[in-house]
Amino acid sequence: MLTVRVGRSPPNGCFALLLLFASACSSKGAASDTGAGGGDLASGEVSCTTDPRVDNYVAGLVKKGKLFSFRLDDSAPAPPAKGANTFVLQIADATGAPADVALSVDPQMPDHGHGTSILPTVTFDADSQSFTIAPLYLFMPGVWRIELTAHSQTETAVDSADFFFCIEG
Repeated sequence: MLTVRVGRSPPNGCFALLLLFASACSSKGAASDTGAGGGDLASGEVSCTTDPRVDNYVAGLVKKGKLFSFRLDDSAPAPPAKGANTFVLQIADATGAPADVALSVDPQMPDHGHGTSILPTVTFDADSQSFTIAPLYLFMPGVWRIELTAHSQTETAVDSADFFFCIEG
């Protein structure tokens, strides 16, 4: 299958003919041929570690919404990787107290325009005031956006935050 891009050229001025997944040019944030450690990846593999959207995974990573803060306490595996993942997170209100919310999750590959076929389940543990998302199935390499949406239990408040992770492979 041959794909030809017609129309305005990309911002960096290079033109490309794409043959399956091959590209004749590169730009900032595009796939490179080196992994996170700078070594060569196997033929056909991509790396998105230099994409400016990607979050650097650390336990306790916080994203602030307008009303709530979303703290990713743990990921298994850590950092997130290709395949089934489990996230544990907490959501706090503006005072730092646990927020009384319901949580939904939408994993998407923004560059591909699709999500995942295995829908994650969100469970809440009242003792630890934490949410567990599993399985968070990130089945292919590239940038994944994990959109978290908190729906207030007592008001009509809705807030969201996005975590972006590079899944290599």
